[in-house]
Amino acid sequence: MTPLLCALCLGLAGLALGKDAPVVDIPDQGPVSGKEVSVTRGQKATQYLGIPFAKSPPDRLQPPVWEPLPNWTEPRNSSFMPSCLQSRKALKEYERIFSQILREQLDQLEFNEDCLYLNVYVPDGQPPPGNWPVVVWFHPGNFSVGTPTLWDGSTLAVKQRVIVVTPAYRLNIMGFFAMDGDVSPGNYGLMDQVAALKWVKAKISVFGGSPEDVCIMGHGAGGTSVGLHMVSPRSEGQFSRAIAMSGSAFDRLIDTMPSMDTYKDLYAGCERTSSQVFVDCLRNIVPDSLVEETWDRYPWGPVIDNVTKNAFLPKPPENLFETYKMNKADYMTGYVDMEDAFMIDDAVRDSEKGISADMFRTLIETETEDEYYTEVIQDLGLLNGTCGVNVPHLVDTILFYYSPYPPSVDTEVIRQKYVDYTTEKRYGSGIYKQATFISKSAARTYVYRFDYKPKKSHFTGLPDWVSVPHGFELPFFWGMPYWPSLSHLIWNGADRKVADIVMNLWTNFAKTGNPIQSGINYKWDVFKEDSPGVMIIDRNFNMSDPSTFDHKAFAFWNDYFPKVKEAMKCCNITQNAFRVHSSPALTGILATIAGLQFLLSS
Repeated sequence: MTPLLCALCLGLAGLALGKDAPVVDIPDQGPVSGKEVSVTRGQKATQYLGIPFAKSPPDRLQPPVWEPLPNWTEPRNSSFMPSCLQSRKALKEYERIFSQILREQLDQLEFNEDCLYLNVYVPDGQPPPGNWPVVVWFHPGNFSVGTPTLWDGSTLAVKQRVIVVTPAYRLNIMGFFAMDGDVSPGNYGLMDQVAALKWVKAKISVFGGSPEDVCIMGHGAGGTSVGLHMVSPRSEGQFSRAIAMSGSAFDRLIDTMPSMDTYKDLYAGCERTSSQVFVDCLRNIVPDSLVEETWDRYPWGPVIDNVTKNAFLPKPPENLFETYKMNKADYMTGYVDMEDAFMIDDAVRDSEKGISADMFRTLIETETEDEYYTEVIQDLGLLNGTCGVNVPHLVDTILFYYSPYPPSVDTEVIRQKYVDYTTEKRYGSGIYKQATFISKSAARTYVYRFDYKPKKSHFTGLPDWVSVPHGFELPFFWGMPYWPSLSHLIWNGADRKVADIVMNLWTNFAKTGNPIQSGINYKWDVFKEDSPGVMIIDRNFNMSDPSTFDHKAFAFWNDYFPKVKEAMKCCNITQNAFRVHSSPALTGILATIAGLQFLLSS
C-alpha cells in the first residue's frame, strides 16, 4: 500500500505519512513537505512552515490577492518565510520580554514585502471523528511589528490535540496606510487575516483539521484584530469561536479615515496634486526605506473604511454592536493586572521611588490633552466659531476617581493608582465593554484577569514592584516551559502547573466554547450583563469578588466619563481628527499656535 493510500485509510485526506518528510498535497496549490519535531518523550508534532495563503498585490497599499492562489508542482520544503517589513529595533523593544529568551530567533529574522505565508502545526496520531479543532493565532505588535515565526505551535498542538495555524499579516504603513477610500482604503493587514481564514476554511482538512471548528485567537494588536473580526462582515462565517487577549474592538488605535492633510509631513518629495498621485509616489519608494522612516511617525492601525465597497469596518464598532451586526461566535477575553507597567517604569525610573502626586497629575494631564488635542487647539480660539472639551475638568474628573482616598503622599500607593488607571482605561474598559455587548447575544462569553507572576523568572530587568505586565501570560498559554528550544531554562514546578491549566482552559474553550470541562476543579461562570463574573487567574483560579475586582471602574469609563465629556463641550462640533503621537507632537502644535497668536496680536 502506498503512503498516500495509507493516509487516506486513516482519514487524513491527503496527508502522506513518513518520519522524515510527511507530505501534504494542498488542492489547487501543490505539495508541501512537513518536518517532524519532538516535543516531549514519545510526543511529536509535524510542522508545515512557509505556506503561501495569498499573493501580495502587484502594487503595495492594496488588498491581498486571494484568487488565484500561488501554486507549484515540486514539494515545498518546510521553512519559515521572511516576516513582514518592520523595524528590527522596534520589534526587539516591543518584545522586551521574549527578546531575552528568544534572542537568537529575533536576530535571525528576515523581512520582506512578500510575506503572506502561514505555518501549520499538526499533532501526532490519528485525528478524532470530525478531525482536529483548529486554532488560528494573530500575533501581537501594536500593528507595527510582530511575526508568527516567534510563536512555535508544536507544544500547544501536541499537548492539547489541536492544529495551530500562525499567519503573517502586513504591518505599519504597509498594512494600514489609509487615505481616500477610492485610492488607499487601509486595513490591508486585517484583509490579510481574512485571506488566511479563507485559506484555513478551504484547505485545513487536508492536514486533518476541521474547517467547521476554527477558533481565532490573538494578543495585543492580535486581540484587537479578533475583536474586530467579531463585527466585520468580511469575516462572517470564517470561525466559530474567538479569544481576544489584552485587546478589543474599542482599541484607541481605531480611527476614522484620514485625509491627505494628515500626511503633510510624510515624504515631502511626493506631489500632492491628488490622492492618486501621492499614493503612486509612495508605491515607488524603496520598501525598506519607506518602513524605517514611517513606522513611528503615525500610530498605524485599523480605520473605519465605510467609504469603500466591501468595507472591513463599515461603521464604528459600537454602532455595529448596538445594532447586533456581529458575527455569532462564543467569545473569551481578558487582560493582565499591570498591562503598561513596563512603560510606566520607563517613564518614572529617574524618580526616587514611586510616583509623586504632582507627577501623577502631570501624567494624566499629558495623556488627556493628547487624546483630546483637537479640542485643546479649539479652546485656544484659533478655529473661529468652534470650541471643544474642557480638558482641565476631564483631568479633575479622572483625578477624583483615581486619587487615593483618604489622600496619601505615599508614592508607591500613588504609582499603583496610576497602574490601575492605565490598565482599566486602555485595556480593561474596552474588553469589558465588548464582553457586555457580546453577552447580550446568544454567544457564551467568558472574561478573565491574569494575575499570576512567574515563580521562576527568566526575564531580567523586571522591577520588584511589577507583577504581571503586558504579555506575561503568553509563556503559559504557549506552554513555553515545554518548548525544546528553551530546554536550557529551568522552570519552576508551579509555573509548569499553571501553564498546563491555562493551556487546558484556553483550548477547551477553543474546542467547545466552554473553558471548564470534566476533570477541572475550577468554576468559571459565564459573563452576563447582570452578573459580570470575571475569572481571576492566579495560583488559586477564583471568580472575582468586590475585594479583588473593581467593576465600577468600567462603569466609570464606559458610562460616566463619556457623559462628562459630552457635558463639557461648550457647543456641538464634529470631530474628524486623525490620531497623533503624544507629548512631542502636541507640544509642537501648541507652541506653533501660541507663536501664531502672539504674532497676530502684536
